[in-house]
Amino acid sequence: MIAFKQDTTETRRFDRIGPGLYRRNGTIYARVWDEGKRTWRSTDTNDPDTARKVLKQWHKDTVLKEHGIMPKVAALELKSVTVEAVIENYIKAGFPDRKMRTKAPTTAAMERKNLVRVKSYFGPMRAATLTLKDCDKYRDWRASGGYKWKAGENDRKSRAGTRLVDIELQALTNALALAVRQAKLKNNPLAGRTRYHREEDTRHCRECAPTVAQLQTIETTLREKGYSVIADCVMFLAFSGLRINEALPLDWEAVDWSNELIHVVREKRGVNPWVPILPEMKQLLTAMRARSNSHLLFPSCRDVSRPVPYVSVAQTLAGVCKDLETRHVTPHGLRSFFVTQGRESGLSDAEIAALIGDKSGPAIIARTYGDVRSEHLLAQAKRIKLLFNRAQHDSQPAKSDTQKTQVAGNKTLEPVAACSS
Repeated sequence: MIAFKQDTTETRRFDRIGPGLYRRNGTIYARVWDEGKRTWRSTDTNDPDTARKVLKQWHKDTVLKEHGIMPKVAALELKSVTVEAVIENYIKAGFPDRKMRTKAPTTAAMERKNLVRVKSYFGPMRAATLTLKDCDKYRDWRASGGYKWKAGENDRKSRAGTRLVDIELQALTNALALAVRQAKLKNNPLAGRTRYHREEDTRHCRECAPTVAQLQTIETTLREKGYSVIADCVMFLAFSGLRINEALPLDWEAVDWSNELIHVVREKRGVNPWVPILPEMKQLLTAMRARSNSHLLFPSCRDVSRPVPYVSVAQTLAGVCKDLETRHVTPHGLRSFFVTQGRESGLSDAEIAALIGDKSGPAIIARTYGDVRSEHLLAQAKRIKLLFNRAQHDSQPAKSDTQKTQVAGNKTLEPVAACSS
Protein backbone atom coordinates (compact mmCIF):
# COMPACT_ATOMS: atom_id res chain seq x y z
CA MET A 1 0.00 0.00 0.00
CA ILE A 2 1.38 3.42 -0.99
CA ALA A 3 1.70 5.73 2.01
CA PHE A 4 0.74 9.30 1.10
CA LYS A 5 1.95 12.27 3.06
CA GLN A 6 -1.03 14.31 4.21
CA ASP A 7 -0.89 18.07 3.62
CA THR A 8 -3.23 19.90 5.98
CA THR A 9 -2.57 23.33 4.47
CA GLU A 10 -5.83 24.62 3.04
CA THR A 11 -5.14 26.54 -0.17
CA ARG A 12 -6.68 26.87 -3.63
CA ARG A 13 -3.41 27.33 -5.51
CA PHE A 14 -3.50 23.98 -7.32
CA ASP A 15 -2.93 23.64 -11.06
CA ARG A 16 -4.79 20.71 -12.58
CA ILE A 17 -2.52 18.55 -14.75
CA GLY A 18 -4.79 15.54 -15.25
CA PRO A 19 -7.67 13.50 -13.80
CA GLY A 20 -7.31 13.66 -10.00
CA LEU A 21 -3.81 15.20 -10.15
CA TYR A 22 -2.78 18.74 -9.25
CA ARG A 23 0.55 20.53 -8.99
CA ARG A 24 1.54 23.00 -6.28
CA ASN A 25 4.99 24.38 -5.46
CA GLY A 26 6.78 21.75 -7.53
CA THR A 27 4.90 18.75 -6.05
CA ILE A 28 2.01 16.79 -7.55
CA TYR A 29 -0.97 16.07 -5.27
CA ALA A 30 -3.79 13.59 -5.73
CA ARG A 31 -7.40 14.42 -4.98
CA VAL A 32 -8.75 11.22 -3.40
CA TRP A 33 -11.42 9.84 -1.10
CA ASP A 34 -10.15 8.71 2.30
CA GLU A 35 -12.60 7.21 4.82
CA GLY A 36 -15.54 8.91 3.17
CA LYS A 37 -13.94 12.36 2.85
CA ARG A 38 -12.36 14.20 -0.07
CA THR A 39 -8.80 15.17 0.77
CA TRP A 40 -5.38 15.90 -0.71
CA ARG A 41 -2.52 13.41 -0.70
CA SER A 42 1.02 14.18 -1.79
CA THR A 43 2.64 11.84 -4.29
CA ASP A 44 6.13 13.07 -3.29
CA THR A 45 7.06 13.60 -6.93
CA ASN A 46 6.86 16.21 -9.68
CA ASP A 47 6.85 13.66 -12.52
CA PRO A 48 3.33 13.22 -14.00
CA ASP A 49 3.96 9.61 -15.08
CA THR A 50 5.10 8.60 -11.59
CA ALA A 51 2.19 10.49 -10.02
CA ARG A 52 -0.31 8.64 -12.26
CA LYS A 53 1.17 5.27 -11.18
CA VAL A 54 0.90 6.28 -7.52
CA LEU A 55 -2.73 7.33 -7.98
CA LYS A 56 -3.55 4.12 -9.83
CA GLN A 57 -2.03 2.04 -7.03
CA TRP A 58 -4.02 4.06 -4.49
CA HIS A 59 -7.30 3.27 -6.28
CA LYS A 60 -6.32 -0.39 -6.60
CA ASP A 61 -5.57 -0.71 -2.87
CA THR A 62 -8.85 1.03 -2.03
CA VAL A 63 -10.85 -1.44 -4.13
CA LEU A 64 -9.07 -4.39 -2.49
CA LYS A 65 -9.87 -3.06 0.97
CA GLU A 66 -13.53 -2.60 0.07
CA HIS A 67 -13.70 -6.28 -0.87
CA GLY A 68 -11.89 -7.45 2.26
CA ILE A 69 -8.58 -8.19 0.56
CA MET A 70 -5.37 -7.03 2.16
CA PRO A 71 -2.97 -5.31 -0.26
CA LYS A 72 0.48 -6.88 -0.43
CA VAL A 73 2.30 -3.86 0.94
CA ALA A 74 -0.18 -3.52 3.81
CA ALA A 75 0.16 -7.23 4.62
CA LEU A 76 3.93 -6.88 4.78
CA GLU A 77 3.57 -3.87 7.08
CA LEU A 78 1.33 -5.85 9.44
CA LYS A 79 3.81 -8.72 9.55
CA SER A 80 6.69 -6.39 10.36
CA VAL A 81 5.09 -4.87 13.50
CA THR A 82 7.22 -5.69 16.55
CA VAL A 83 5.98 -6.62 20.01
CA GLU A 84 7.63 -3.49 21.39
CA ALA A 85 5.54 -1.32 19.04
CA VAL A 86 2.38 -3.17 20.06
CA ILE A 87 3.13 -2.63 23.75
CA GLU A 88 3.93 1.05 23.29
CA ASN A 89 0.66 1.49 21.39
CA TYR A 90 -1.25 -0.22 24.22
CA ILE A 91 0.36 1.99 26.86
CA LYS A 92 -0.30 5.12 24.80
CA ALA A 93 -3.98 4.13 24.49
CA GLY A 94 -4.28 4.02 28.30
CA PHE A 95 -4.63 0.25 28.90
CA PRO A 96 -8.23 -0.10 27.62
CA ASP A 97 -10.24 -3.24 28.31
CA ARG A 98 -12.15 -5.32 25.75
CA LYS A 99 -14.97 -2.77 25.72
CA MET A 100 -12.50 0.11 25.31
CA ARG A 101 -13.17 1.34 28.84
CA THR A 102 -10.46 2.73 31.08
CA LYS A 103 -9.14 0.27 33.66
CA ALA A 104 -8.70 1.07 37.33
CA PRO A 105 -5.45 2.93 38.14
CA THR A 106 -4.11 0.01 40.18
CA THR A 107 -4.81 -2.42 37.33
CA ALA A 108 -3.12 -0.13 34.82
CA ALA A 109 -0.08 0.26 37.09
CA MET A 110 0.20 -3.50 37.48
CA GLU A 111 -0.06 -4.07 33.73
CA ARG A 112 2.62 -1.45 33.13
CA LYS A 113 5.02 -3.37 35.40
CA ASN A 114 4.17 -6.68 33.74
CA LEU A 115 4.70 -5.27 30.25
CA VAL A 116 8.19 -4.06 31.20
CA ARG A 117 9.19 -7.67 31.87
CA VAL A 118 7.43 -8.93 28.75
CA LYS A 119 9.07 -6.31 26.54
CA SER A 120 12.54 -7.20 27.77
CA TYR A 121 12.07 -10.68 26.25
CA PHE A 122 9.61 -10.31 23.36
CA GLY A 123 10.42 -6.70 22.40
CA PRO A 124 12.31 -7.14 19.08
CA MET A 125 10.19 -10.11 17.93
CA ARG A 126 7.58 -9.66 15.23
CA ALA A 127 4.13 -9.80 16.79
CA ALA A 128 2.53 -11.73 13.92
CA THR A 129 5.00 -14.62 14.27
CA LEU A 130 4.55 -15.28 18.00
CA THR A 131 3.74 -18.88 18.87
CA LEU A 132 2.89 -20.89 21.95
CA LYS A 133 6.44 -22.23 21.83
CA ASP A 134 7.67 -18.68 22.44
CA CYS A 135 5.43 -18.56 25.52
CA ASP A 136 6.95 -21.81 26.77
CA LYS A 137 10.43 -20.36 26.34
CA TYR A 138 9.37 -17.22 28.21
CA ARG A 139 8.06 -19.34 31.09
CA ASP A 140 11.39 -21.17 31.32
CA TRP A 141 13.28 -17.87 31.05
CA ARG A 142 11.33 -16.36 33.95
CA ALA A 143 11.65 -19.52 36.05
CA SER A 144 15.44 -19.49 35.63
CA GLY A 145 15.78 -15.87 36.74
CA GLY A 146 16.45 -14.47 33.27
CA TYR A 147 14.79 -11.13 33.97
CA LYS A 148 17.28 -8.59 35.37
CA TRP A 149 16.95 -4.97 36.39
CA LYS A 150 18.93 -2.23 38.09
CA ALA A 151 18.41 -1.41 41.77
CA GLY A 152 20.62 1.62 42.19
CA GLU A 153 24.07 0.42 41.19
CA ASN A 154 23.31 -3.23 41.81
CA ASP A 155 22.09 -5.75 39.23
CA ARG A 156 19.21 -7.89 40.38
CA LYS A 157 17.27 -10.75 38.86
CA SER A 158 14.01 -12.42 39.77
CA ARG A 159 12.27 -15.70 39.14
CA ALA A 160 8.55 -16.13 38.55
CA GLY A 161 6.15 -19.02 38.92
CA THR A 162 3.46 -20.09 36.51
CA ARG A 163 0.78 -17.83 38.00
CA LEU A 164 2.83 -14.66 37.54
CA VAL A 165 3.86 -15.77 34.04
CA ASP A 166 0.17 -16.18 33.14
CA ILE A 167 -0.56 -12.66 34.40
CA GLU A 168 2.31 -11.19 32.38
CA LEU A 169 1.33 -13.05 29.21
CA GLN A 170 -2.27 -11.93 29.69
CA ALA A 171 -1.09 -8.31 29.63
CA LEU A 172 0.68 -9.05 26.34
CA THR A 173 -2.48 -10.69 24.99
CA ASN A 174 -4.45 -7.56 25.86
CA ALA A 175 -1.96 -5.41 23.94
CA LEU A 176 -2.16 -7.71 20.92
CA ALA A 177 -5.97 -7.63 21.02
CA LEU A 178 -5.94 -3.83 20.86
CA ALA A 179 -3.58 -3.94 17.87
CA VAL A 180 -6.00 -6.29 16.08
CA ARG A 181 -8.90 -3.97 16.91
CA GLN A 182 -6.99 -1.03 15.43
CA ALA A 183 -6.12 -3.05 12.28
CA LYS A 184 -2.41 -2.99 13.10
CA LEU A 185 -2.36 -6.79 13.24
CA LYS A 186 -4.37 -9.31 11.27
CA ASN A 187 -5.03 -11.61 14.22
CA ASN A 188 -3.97 -12.23 17.80
CA PRO A 189 -1.41 -15.07 17.83
CA LEU A 190 -1.90 -15.68 21.57
CA ALA A 191 -5.71 -15.76 21.57
CA GLY A 192 -7.01 -18.84 23.39
CA ARG A 193 -3.66 -19.58 25.03
CA THR A 194 -3.88 -22.30 27.67
CA ARG A 195 -2.83 -21.17 31.13
CA TYR A 196 0.15 -22.75 32.84
CA HIS A 197 -1.14 -22.33 36.38
CA ARG A 198 -3.65 -24.80 37.77
CA GLU A 199 -6.42 -23.62 40.08
CA GLU A 200 -5.76 -26.39 42.59
CA ASP A 201 -2.19 -25.10 43.02
CA THR A 202 -3.35 -21.62 44.04
CA ARG A 203 -2.65 -20.71 47.65
CA HIS A 204 -5.72 -18.77 48.75
CA CYS A 205 -5.65 -16.18 51.50
CA ARG A 206 -7.58 -18.47 53.86
CA GLU A 207 -4.51 -20.71 53.91
CA CYS A 208 -2.43 -17.77 55.18
CA ALA A 209 -4.85 -16.60 57.86
CA PRO A 210 -3.87 -16.79 61.55
CA THR A 211 -5.83 -18.22 64.41
CA VAL A 212 -6.83 -15.98 67.30
CA ALA A 213 -3.99 -17.27 69.47
CA GLN A 214 -1.44 -16.91 66.66
CA LEU A 215 -2.58 -13.35 65.96
CA GLN A 216 -2.10 -12.38 69.61
CA THR A 217 1.35 -13.99 69.64
CA ILE A 218 2.35 -12.12 66.47
CA GLU A 219 1.23 -8.80 67.94
CA THR A 220 3.14 -9.37 71.17
CA THR A 221 6.31 -10.37 69.32
CA LEU A 222 6.17 -7.38 66.99
CA ARG A 223 5.78 -4.94 69.87
CA GLU A 224 8.61 -6.57 71.81
CA LYS A 225 10.89 -6.15 68.78
CA GLY A 226 9.97 -2.49 68.43
CA TYR A 227 7.72 -2.78 65.37
CA SER A 228 4.79 -0.95 66.95
CA VAL A 229 3.52 0.62 63.71
CA ILE A 230 3.58 -2.71 61.88
CA ALA A 231 1.87 -4.38 64.85
CA ASP A 232 -0.83 -1.69 64.70
CA CYS A 233 -1.22 -2.30 60.97
CA VAL A 234 -1.51 -6.08 61.42
CA MET A 235 -4.21 -5.76 64.07
CA PHE A 236 -6.00 -3.05 62.09
CA LEU A 237 -6.21 -5.32 59.05
CA ALA A 238 -7.48 -8.20 61.17
CA PHE A 239 -10.15 -6.03 62.83
CA SER A 240 -11.34 -4.32 59.63
CA GLY A 241 -11.00 -6.83 56.79
CA LEU A 242 -9.45 -4.15 54.55
CA ARG A 243 -6.93 -4.80 51.83
CA ILE A 244 -3.54 -3.50 52.88
CA ASN A 245 -3.41 -0.84 50.16
CA GLU A 246 -6.80 0.41 51.35
CA ALA A 247 -5.53 0.74 54.91
CA LEU A 248 -2.01 2.15 54.54
CA PRO A 249 -2.97 5.62 53.15
CA LEU A 250 -5.57 6.28 55.88
CA ASP A 251 -5.20 9.33 58.10
CA TRP A 252 -6.96 10.31 61.30
CA GLU A 253 -9.50 12.45 59.46
CA ALA A 254 -11.00 9.22 58.09
CA VAL A 255 -11.88 8.04 61.60
CA ASP A 256 -15.46 9.05 62.46
CA TRP A 257 -15.58 8.60 66.23
CA SER A 258 -19.17 9.82 66.63
CA ASN A 259 -20.66 7.35 64.15
CA GLU A 260 -18.07 4.65 64.91
CA LEU A 261 -17.02 4.35 61.27
CA ILE A 262 -13.78 4.57 59.29
CA HIS A 263 -14.17 6.05 55.81
CA VAL A 264 -12.05 4.25 53.22
CA VAL A 265 -11.47 4.24 49.47
CA ARG A 266 -12.09 0.73 48.16
CA GLU A 267 -9.98 -0.96 45.53
CA LYS A 268 -11.34 -3.08 42.65
CA ARG A 269 -14.51 -0.97 42.43
CA GLY A 270 -15.53 -2.10 45.91
CA VAL A 271 -18.78 -1.16 47.63
CA ASN A 272 -19.55 0.37 51.04
CA PRO A 273 -16.68 2.87 51.51
CA TRP A 274 -16.57 2.44 55.28
CA VAL A 275 -15.81 -0.12 57.96
CA PRO A 276 -17.37 -0.29 61.42
CA ILE A 277 -15.36 0.45 64.54
CA LEU A 278 -15.87 -2.70 66.61
CA PRO A 279 -14.95 -2.73 70.33
CA GLU A 280 -11.54 -4.30 69.63
CA MET A 281 -10.90 -1.77 66.87
CA LYS A 282 -11.90 1.13 69.14
CA GLN A 283 -9.45 -0.02 71.80
CA LEU A 284 -6.68 -0.31 69.18
CA LEU A 285 -7.39 3.13 67.67
CA THR A 286 -7.41 4.76 71.09
CA ALA A 287 -3.96 3.35 71.87
CA MET A 288 -2.67 4.34 68.43
CA ARG A 289 -3.98 7.89 68.81
CA ALA A 290 -2.28 8.30 72.18
CA ARG A 291 1.18 7.60 70.75
CA SER A 292 0.64 9.07 67.27
CA ASN A 293 3.12 11.63 65.91
CA SER A 294 1.66 11.98 62.40
CA HIS A 295 -1.60 12.65 60.58
CA LEU A 296 -1.33 9.11 59.18
CA LEU A 297 -2.48 6.01 60.97
CA PHE A 298 0.62 4.06 59.93
CA PRO A 299 3.52 6.50 59.37
CA SER A 300 6.88 5.33 58.14
CA CYS A 301 9.74 5.43 60.63
CA ARG A 302 11.90 7.18 58.00
CA ASP A 303 9.35 9.83 57.00
CA VAL A 304 6.26 10.38 59.16
CA SER A 305 4.56 12.21 56.31
CA ARG A 306 4.44 9.00 54.27
CA PRO A 307 2.83 5.64 55.13
CA VAL A 308 4.87 2.58 55.95
CA PRO A 309 5.66 0.64 52.73
CA TYR A 310 3.71 -2.49 51.91
CA VAL A 311 6.93 -4.47 51.53
CA SER A 312 7.98 -3.61 55.09
CA VAL A 313 4.71 -4.92 56.52
CA ALA A 314 4.70 -8.12 54.45
CA GLN A 315 8.35 -9.01 55.03
CA THR A 316 8.31 -8.22 58.74
CA LEU A 317 5.14 -10.28 59.21
CA ALA A 318 6.65 -13.21 57.30
CA GLY A 319 9.87 -12.97 59.32
CA VAL A 320 8.02 -13.06 62.64
CA CYS A 321 6.05 -16.14 61.57
CA LYS A 322 9.28 -17.83 60.57
CA ASP A 323 10.93 -16.99 63.90
CA LEU A 324 7.91 -18.28 65.81
CA GLU A 325 7.81 -21.41 63.61
CA THR A 326 4.10 -20.96 63.08
CA ARG A 327 1.82 -20.88 60.09
CA HIS A 328 2.81 -18.39 57.37
CA VAL A 329 0.58 -15.30 57.56
CA THR A 330 0.17 -12.65 54.86
CA PRO A 331 -1.54 -9.23 54.96
CA HIS A 332 -4.34 -10.59 52.76
CA GLY A 333 -4.65 -13.55 55.10
CA LEU A 334 -5.70 -11.05 57.80
CA ARG A 335 -8.66 -10.16 55.56
CA SER A 336 -9.59 -13.84 55.58
CA PHE A 337 -9.26 -13.82 59.39
CA PHE A 338 -11.94 -11.11 59.58
CA VAL A 339 -14.20 -13.11 57.26
CA THR A 340 -13.79 -16.31 59.26
CA GLN A 341 -14.51 -14.54 62.55
CA GLY A 342 -17.64 -13.05 60.99
CA ARG A 343 -18.86 -16.45 59.81
CA GLU A 344 -18.26 -18.02 63.21
CA SER A 345 -20.15 -15.12 64.81
CA GLY A 346 -23.26 -15.98 62.80
CA LEU A 347 -23.14 -13.44 59.95
CA SER A 348 -24.22 -14.60 56.52
CA ASP A 349 -21.80 -14.65 53.61
CA ALA A 350 -23.77 -11.86 51.91
CA GLU A 351 -23.43 -9.63 54.99
CA ILE A 352 -19.71 -10.33 55.28
CA ALA A 353 -19.16 -9.60 51.58
CA ALA A 354 -20.84 -6.22 52.05
CA LEU A 355 -18.71 -5.48 55.12
CA ILE A 356 -15.43 -6.12 53.32
CA GLY A 357 -16.66 -4.15 50.30
CA ASP A 358 -16.58 -7.03 47.81
CA LYS A 359 -19.18 -6.56 45.09
CA SER A 360 -18.95 -10.24 44.03
CA GLY A 361 -21.31 -11.16 46.85
CA PRO A 362 -21.44 -14.32 48.98
CA ALA A 363 -19.95 -16.62 46.33
CA ILE A 364 -16.40 -15.34 46.80
CA ILE A 365 -16.71 -15.66 50.58
CA ALA A 366 -17.48 -19.36 50.29
CA ARG A 367 -14.95 -20.00 47.52
CA THR A 368 -11.95 -17.86 48.49
CA TYR A 369 -12.03 -15.95 51.77
CA GLY A 370 -14.07 -18.06 54.15
CA ASP A 371 -12.61 -20.83 56.27
CA VAL A 372 -14.08 -23.25 58.81
CA ARG A 373 -11.81 -23.96 61.76
CA SER A 374 -11.77 -27.49 63.13
CA GLU A 375 -12.84 -26.53 66.65
CA HIS A 376 -15.77 -24.49 65.34
CA LEU A 377 -16.80 -27.30 63.00
CA LEU A 378 -16.73 -29.83 65.86
CA ALA A 379 -18.84 -27.54 68.07
CA GLN A 380 -21.36 -27.10 65.27
CA ALA A 381 -21.48 -30.85 64.67
CA LYS A 382 -22.49 -31.44 68.29
CA ARG A 383 -25.62 -29.38 67.67
CA ILE A 384 -26.97 -31.98 65.24
CA LYS A 385 -29.90 -34.00 66.62
CA LEU A 386 -30.49 -37.20 64.71
CA LEU A 387 -33.41 -38.41 66.92
CA PHE A 388 -35.35 -35.73 68.78
CA ASN A 389 -36.63 -38.02 71.59
CA ARG A 390 -34.90 -41.37 71.64
CA ALA A 391 -36.46 -42.53 74.95
CA GLN A 392 -40.02 -41.92 73.72
CA HIS A 393 -39.20 -43.60 70.44
CA ASP A 394 -37.92 -46.74 72.20
CA SER A 395 -40.95 -46.95 74.58
CA GLN A 396 -43.57 -47.04 71.81
CA PRO A 397 -44.71 -50.60 70.93
CA ALA A 398 -44.33 -51.66 67.35
CA LYS A 399 -47.57 -51.75 65.38
CA SER A 400 -48.70 -55.02 63.91
CA ASP A 401 -49.37 -55.44 60.23
CA THR A 402 -53.11 -55.97 60.89
CA GLN A 403 -53.60 -52.60 62.56
CA LYS A 404 -55.11 -49.73 60.67
CA THR A 405 -52.68 -47.18 59.38
CA GLN A 406 -53.69 -43.51 59.64
CA VAL A 407 -52.64 -41.49 56.57
CA ALA A 408 -52.92 -37.86 55.50
CA GLY A 409 -56.39 -36.40 55.77
CA ASN A 410 -59.31 -38.23 57.39
CA LYS A 411 -58.95 -41.41 55.33
CA THR A 412 -57.75 -44.69 56.74
CA LEU A 413 -56.32 -47.59 54.86
CA GLU A 414 -57.29 -51.15 55.74
CA PRO A 415 -54.50 -53.68 55.62
CA VAL A 416 -54.58 -55.67 52.41
CA ALA A 417 -54.83 -59.41 52.89
CA ALA A 418 -52.05 -61.41 51.44
CA CYS A 419 -52.93 -62.98 48.11
CA SER A 420 -52.94 -66.75 48.11
CA SER A 421 -51.69 -68.46 45.05
